[in-house]
Order: sequence, then structure tokens, then C-alpha cells
Amino acid sequence: MSSHHEWAAEVTARHDAQKPYAPENGQPLRFKAGDPVIYTNPAGIEFPLRVTGFYQRPASPCGQYANGARYLLDWDCPWFPVPESRLRLDESRAVPELDAAAAIR
Repeated sequence: MSSHHEWAAEVTARHDAQKPYAPENGQPLRFKAGDPVIYTNPAGIEFPLRVTGFYQRPASPCGQYANGARYLLDWDCPWFPVPESRLRLDESRAVPELDAAAAIR
């Protein structure tokens, strides 16, 4: 491989053949916009953030998307997507969902 473009084309082709990530594999995304999450960077440092949106598949081959990056976060680089494997729900900041029956009472 001699260029980034060739690498992106290769990992995109592998992604398309194997469909290893949600939602292409038929599984739902684990987090929704607004969810509080803990992002763990490659060095193991954790950051409390919030999901702001989702990275949509670009028209041209994209190594980030092909490697599972689907989530956009509220941090200093909001355009940079991260994979689900780097996130976990921040239960200390999660808003409990109301029970429908309890809401009627």
C-alpha cells in the first residue's frame, strides 16, 4: 500500500464485505444523541462527554467509518467521530427513563 487513499479503499472494501459494525450488521447503535458517555482514548485517559450526533457514511472510502467510528461528541473536535468500542454509558450522569405507568399516576 503506497497511499492513504489505497488504505482507505482497502479497509472500506473489508468493511463492506464483513459488515462488522452497527447499524450495517443489523444491530442498533448502542448510544443515542444526548447520552452521557465516558470516552477512553488510546492512552487509557477517560473523558466525560455527551453524544451529539452520528457520523454518516461518506460517499468516498473512509477509514474512520470503515473502522467503526459512528459517534460525534461534545468536545474540542466535534467533527471527529469515535467508535462505540471507546465509549461506555456514564451512569452517574444518565437521566433515568420514566416508567410510563408511574408518569400517569
